[in-house]
Amino acid sequence: MRIGFISTYFPVEIEQSVFGIYKRMGMFIQAMKDMGELDMMFYVKPGVDVNTHFVAEMEERLAKHWDAQLRLDLCSTAHVNPARGRWQEYINSALSIEDQFPYLYFAQREQVNAVHRLFSRKPDILFVHRLTSMIPVLLAKKFHPGIFFDMDDIEHIALLRNIRQPPWWPGKLLLYLRLPVLMLWERRAVRLSHTAFICSENDRQHLSRVYCSKNVTVIPNAIDIPERQELSDKPILLFLGVMSYPPNAVAADYLISKIWPIILSAVPEAKLCIAGSNPDHIASYEASPPGVEFLGFVDNLDNLYKDVKVVCCPILSGGGTRIKILEAAAYGKPVVSTIIGAEGIELRDGEGILLHDDPRSFAEACIRLLKDRNFAEKIGQNARSVVARHYDRDNVIDEIRTCLLSYSTRKE
Repeated sequence: MRIGFISTYFPVEIEQSVFGIYKRMGMFIQAMKDMGELDMMFYVKPGVDVNTHFVAEMEERLAKHWDAQLRLDLCSTAHVNPARGRWQEYINSALSIEDQFPYLYFAQREQVNAVHRLFSRKPDILFVHRLTSMIPVLLAKKFHPGIFFDMDDIEHIALLRNIRQPPWWPGKLLLYLRLPVLMLWERRAVRLSHTAFICSENDRQHLSRVYCSKNVTVIPNAIDIPERQELSDKPILLFLGVMSYPPNAVAADYLISKIWPIILSAVPEAKLCIAGSNPDHIASYEASPPGVEFLGFVDNLDNLYKDVKVVCCPILSGGGTRIKILEAAAYGKPVVSTIIGAEGIELRDGEGILLHDDPRSFAEACIRLLKDRNFAEKIGQNARSVVARHYDRDNVIDEIRTCLLSYSTRKE
């Protein structure tokens, strides 16, 4: 069997491509790799030289990394001149997906032709990773009966939430004009697919209401369940995320500027660790806030979580489900999150997680966990049990493989 694969998330630095999008993508690759040869096509940034030598080198590295038989094709994203004037920036993007960020980078002729190249190799199944990859497939106007589309996030929900969050600028509310065309193409993507995958039952029900979609299957984000760690006595709190992803940078700044001062006044010996690459994207980074340590990229999660007592997830926007919460819970660490941050995860407030949206309540929950070891252990262990039951990576990979095999069996 030949399996076509399209993604806009190319892991140039494989060892550091470990955050949520890549972990979810990796689950699907692990499920598909034993079913046949992977014919993989990635879109890469214009600065990446997609010469024959580089493609061959990356093909070898990725085959080794995923232990898979694969063929690699790369296509540069389009070089698009920045929008000039309100009309081009706000009106054109409201009328055409080809003019809407970020889809415009994948919607030009060269990017659509790359899809035609993949189709010419006649894959039996086509796996499309996220809506950015589905746009050139739709524009190719060549129907493939076996499309499996991993939506991951619902993009129109993420757009709505991001518009409501800072920073503010004149005309930002005009971004709402992008919503109808985005939802139109999102609906087309789901309807063209044999099966669309989504992160949670909440998201599946939303798509059913909005698009009347009946071909949507829940494939949750999942993790390898680590060895249980004893809860640390050190008053260390952690926020983990790639800060080049705007919702993470905004959440980290919200934690540092609004929540952390309340915690520090109650527990002066406490320390807040911010882990993840590109910490300079956080607005309060240059201020060197007291008690805050910016760790940058951390490759060893076992060591990172070892001394942590409380994990914070004050996410205010975005979509999907947070792998950072699943990881923390799997280590038995109690988590305090906003409601959006924990959306779609099978953890109950007050039992396996603490949910608070306003800064003071969020801070008070963290303070209680820092001071009450028994309560912290109870929350952490309840969470670990739920994650082991519902989000074990091996089990989810089996679900994906079963879904794909059921299609190939019917086709035969």
